[in-house]
Order: sequence, then structure tokens, then C-alpha cells
Amino acid sequence: MLIRSTESGHYMFAHDRIRKASRGYVVEKDRNELLLHMADVLQRLGKGSKMEWCLYTAVELLNSLPPEKVDVVHLVKLNLYVSKMAKSRGSPEKENMLLRESMERLQPFKWKDYDLSLEVHNAVIASEYALGNQDRVTIAIDEVLDHAKCLRDKFSAYLHRVKSLCETKDYMTAAQEGVKVLNKYSYNIPLKPTKLHMVREKMKLRLAFKSRSYASLTNMHVTNDPVFELFWDVCKNSLFSGQPRLVMIVAWTAVRRAIEKGIDMHLPVILVIVGTLVGKKGNVRAANEIGNVALTLSENFRNNKSEYSYTQFASYAGIIFYLQSFRSGVDILQQCYKDLKFLGKFDLALGSMLNYFNAYFAAGLSLGAILESKLLVLDEFCQSIDRSGFAATFQIHRQFVMNLRQKSEHPTLLDGPAFKQDTVLAEMNDQNRKMTLRDASVYRLELAFIFNDTECMAAMLETLSGYPFEDQVISRFYIRACFMGLASFSLVKKNHVIGNQCLKYFRRMKKLGSTNAPPAYFFIAALKRPTTKAFTTAIDSCHEASMPHLEAMARERFAMFLLTQNESELANSQITSAYWLYYDWGAHGKSLAMTRDYPFLKTATKAQAMSLTSRSGITTRTRRTGSASESQSGGVVKRQGTFDYNSTCKY
Repeated sequence: MLIRSTESGHYMFAHDRIRKASRGYVVEKDRNELLLHMADVLQRLGKGSKMEWCLYTAVELLNSLPPEKVDVVHLVKLNLYVSKMAKSRGSPEKENMLLRESMERLQPFKWKDYDLSLEVHNAVIASEYALGNQDRVTIAIDEVLDHAKCLRDKFSAYLHRVKSLCETKDYMTAAQEGVKVLNKYSYNIPLKPTKLHMVREKMKLRLAFKSRSYASLTNMHVTNDPVFELFWDVCKNSLFSGQPRLVMIVAWTAVRRAIEKGIDMHLPVILVIVGTLVGKKGNVRAANEIGNVALTLSENFRNNKSEYSYTQFASYAGIIFYLQSFRSGVDILQQCYKDLKFLGKFDLALGSMLNYFNAYFAAGLSLGAILESKLLVLDEFCQSIDRSGFAATFQIHRQFVMNLRQKSEHPTLLDGPAFKQDTVLAEMNDQNRKMTLRDASVYRLELAFIFNDTECMAAMLETLSGYPFEDQVISRFYIRACFMGLASFSLVKKNHVIGNQCLKYFRRMKKLGSTNAPPAYFFIAALKRPTTKAFTTAIDSCHEASMPHLEAMARERFAMFLLTQNESELANSQITSAYWLYYDWGAHGKSLAMTRDYPFLKTATKAQAMSLTSRSGITTRTRRTGSASESQSGGVVKRQGTFDYNSTCKY
């Protein structure tokens, strides 16, 4: 029952249950005195990280004693101290239990010790909110607001009231309550801003900057100002409740406060919202500047994984991808997912991964077997935490990949082992059905274009034309606009309205310096007015942007055009190049379909890499190829692939 420590020579119980059971052998009249003495000894021993267990045990013993046997103030302070230890060790339930004990002990003397009562109540508010106990949060908030003496003491209660309203999805009320609190700091923010309010606040911001740009914020000193968290919550709730003017005014006010008092860790994500709205209005360069400033500022708070990861995720999803390549952000988004998931922020983590896959597909990265595994794991994770909306989108992505990688009789239908469109949509409410139908239609449109299914293209264009031609998720909108434009000019009866709308968008983005826009723009333009020069420009642009999927499609469409010009030899060369590009991309199902349409591909070999001055392969009439075996001859790599229909490719 007792064991002797080899380090200290002290005796200890072999197990906590033995220790607890041993108390039953102590005489009742001596028990309280003994426990009090034990707690006193344990408190003296509880110094250093290795002896923290002594304090946990001491507070447990003292909490078991009747009130008249202990110093209540000392016990409440000890409970507070140990609760902070529990929180830092990742035990919110233990923290909450100790704080509730503090509240119970404090009841007879409530608010007689003002500072201690305020500290306990604020700690209880934060703990109960973190555990989702909204009723207890409301009671504690009302208690603080009734007894606190000044705005600083009431701030935590006000802040968590706004957060609680947000949890109940009452975003409008949450935003209004938050604005009322901010106005207590003499900011005079209107609840329903007009254009005149916007002009005035913008002028105030310009005066605060003193002709400097947003980049000047990177030179400001770092501070810890809790008011910025309220600014962030008000911005978020205003955005969710559809009040963009209020978002901008609150954000500009936060920036003015930062210029005056310094940078807080919540400012970067506030700037991301500003940049997103600025970009949505069409000022992409200004949005890009703000997004880069937000990323730079977030480096000051890298240790706070929650705010840092969210800033990274939101910046790339809504701003950075305007001008930078999709490839540049996929690894960052995946890391954001890992960090946010570890912190228990599952919705943000899954949102980051959705953007990861949108950017992955937009960039044309390899459709390897590991991609299907990732999507399957995410689907199962979503099901386990009851996030059916996220699960449906990951299922769409997985079925899209499977349709490209595997042999399929109906490759443009999302009706397979991963996703059955009609069944899933029938089980959803109206809002979720609308969003899921949009996502499914986008990927069906891409499949229809790849497999040249004109009927499906026409149907998907009709479906997608009912949605606004905008999206805050840049990579998702890129895929939609790109294939809507391509499909519009691929139909027998071209849809010039939709096609020109997409062409205009990509032309503008190209002029602004987007690295993603030129391939889509030149490819759509080539389909609108097909010429040899237009297609070669599109192919070279896709090659320069490292978008093999678009390059494969452009070469295939170029070959179709060449056949109409009786250029069969050059057309076959382009078909062969497209075949291998699809193959290397991972679209083995498409490659196999091409061998049925073009029998000569069954013996085709991979062509020598083209020179930088002849990417499209049309400056010369002949191209060197090798034999069908895996060998080298004359500096040419020769390879021939075999297919296995379990979504793998073998050489």
C-alpha cells in the first residue's frame, strides 16, 4: 500500500484510491484537522513544475472541508491559481470545476472583496463560454454588469455577451451590442452607416495615416489591447449579418486605434476582412497590399497559432490568390488546417482544407492516389463531428478525382461510391442544397469540358448562370469562371453573354498582374476566335504558369481545330502531347478515353521536352519520338504506361 521514493526517501501511497480510502480509518473528530494539516504541508511542497500535483491535491482536500474550517479568501485564491494551472495544461474541465468551487465559496461574501470577486466572475465567464455553457455565462455576465464599477471592469462581460450572441447566430444583435460598447470609448460609430458616414470615416483614416500607406503599420510597436478583440468580433458579426459598410467603418476605427496605441494580435485578421471587401469591390491591388501587410503583421504573433493560422488561411483564400499563383498557397493552407484542428477550431480547419483543394485543382496539381486518401479521411472526420455540409463538398471533390482517374461509362455524372448527387441533395435543406448544387455543377462542368460532353456543358451553364458572378473564395471562383468561359465557346451555339463576361474578368485580372489569369484568358479567347496563333499563345501561357491540366485541354482543342484545317500530322502531335499531359496530371480515365477515340495513341510514346521557344510544338513540323519501351536513345526518354482501374497507374 505504501512505496518508498528512491529520490527523496519519503513514503507515498501506491495509488490515489488507496490514499482516499485511508481517510476512512481516521477518527471523525480528527479528520478535518488532519486534512487541514495535510493541505498545509502539500502547499509548502508544491513548488516547481514537478511538484504541481501537491497543489492539486491540497486544493482538493481544502474544498472537502466545511467553510468554518478554512480561510475562504485564501481558498478562493488557491482555486483560482490552480485553475490557471489546469488551463495551461489543457484541462478546461478541471479549470471549470475549480472555478465553480470558487464561486460557491464566495457566495456568502460576494463582492465584499471587490477585486477577488471580479477576477473570479471574469474567469468563470471565460471558462463557461469555452465549454459552451451559455446559461451560466449569461448569469455571470449579468452579475458583473450589475456590480462592476467602471468600463474596464465590465469589458470582459461585454465582450463575452457579444460572443454569446454570435454563438446563437444572432449576428445582427451581436454587432449592434458590440458597437454600443465601442461607442463607450468615444468612437461614435453609427449602427446604420450611410455613404456620408463612409466618406467621413475614410477621411479620418487618411488624416490618421498622414499620407502614409497601410504598409506603415508594420513599423508600429506591438501591444496587448483587449479592445481589438471586440473590434474583431464586431467586424465578424457585421460581415455575417450582411452589413459591409459597418464592417469597413469598424475596421477603419480599429486601424486608427492601432496607429495611436500599437498593433494587437487581432489587427491582422481585421485587415484581412478589409482587404477582402476592397477586393470584392474591384480594387485588387489595394486588397493585395492590405493582405500582404496582414501577413507581415501576423508574423509578430506566430506563437498564437489560432490567430496566426486564421490570418494565413483567410488571407490566401480571399486576397493573396488574386495575384499570386495557387501553387504558392497550397502547403500553407494545409498547415493552417493542421494547426486549427489541433486547437479544436474545426470549422476554420475544414474551411482551410476546402480552400486547399480548390487551389490544388485550380493549379492542376497531380491527382495522385494520396489525394483520394486525404479526401476520404476528411469526409470521415466531418461525419464524426456532424459537419454534413463540409462532408458533401469533400465527397464532390473525391468523386471528381475518381471520375478523372478511373474508367467510367458516365464520367460527367457525380454518381459513384464517393458522392451520389441526387441522393445527397434530397436530404439537405434549401440553403445547403443551393450551395452544394453550385459546387457540384462547377466540377461537373469541368468534367463535361474535359470529356467534351456538350449536353452536360449546356445544362451546367444553365444551372450556374442562376448564381451571382462572384465569390469570396478566389480559387473556387477561378475554376467556375474559367470553365464557364471555356464551355460557353465550346457549344455549337456559343453563349456569348456568359463567355464574354468570363473573358472580361480574366482580361482585367491579367492586366492587374495575376499569374493565374493569363492561361484562362488566352484559352477562352482561342475558343472564341480559333486561330493557330491564338491556340499557341494559350498553350504557351498554360505551360509558363505550370498548369498542365489546362495545357492538356488547350492542346486537345487545338488538335480539333487543326483537323478542320486538314493539318492531321500536327493535330496528331498535339493529341499525343495532350494524352501524356493528362496522363502525368493523373487523369488516367481521360487518357484511356482518348485511346478509344485516337487508336494511334495505344502505341504512342512521350515526346521529347519542348524548347522554351517552341512550347506549343508548331514551329517545327516534325518531332522526335522513341520506341514503346522504357529506355533512352538519342537523348529521348521513352515510356509507355499501363492502366490499373483501382485508381493507380503503373509503368
